[in-house]
Amino acid sequence: MTFKEELEQLLKKELEVLAKLKTLSFEKTDLIINNRIQKLEEATMDEETLINEISFLEEEREKLLDNWGVGKDTSISDVIEKIPEEKEDLVELKDKLSHELEELYLRNALNNDLIRDSLEWIDFNMNLITNSSQTPTTYGKGNKGLGGNSIFDRKV
Repeated sequence: MTFKEELEQLLKKELEVLAKLKTLSFEKTDLIINNRIQKLEEATMDEETLINEISFLEEEREKLLDNWGVGKDTSISDVIEKIPEEKEDLVELKDKLSHELEELYLRNALNNDLIRDSLEWIDFNMNLITNSSQTPTTYGKGNKGLGGNSIFDRKV
């Protein structure tokens, strides 16, 4: 098998795993929005498995580059540029990988924002509950005429 064929085979596998990760990240968005925590935990474990798989494939790619005398840190674009034979397939694979990575990055950023917003909302509600259980602070003698706690009373 030639270097180009081996590289193409590895990149196709990476593209396959990235597509699964992207699909999973879109599913996670729905789970976050619908507050399905248990399913979100399961999806996160599946995501971890896929990340380990992509990590393994990256190690394989580095070994391939090393075995063929190409530096491990050489970018895919530079590797493709140095291949003398037909390279259109590799260029197309590189573009697809870049596109998948970009979409995955954007979706993960959205998921992070949604989770952060949810946590802020929970924190806000916890503060409201905590503050409503405390007696309101008033100025003057004795707090006469103030019955019950209001959820809008705040300490200053």
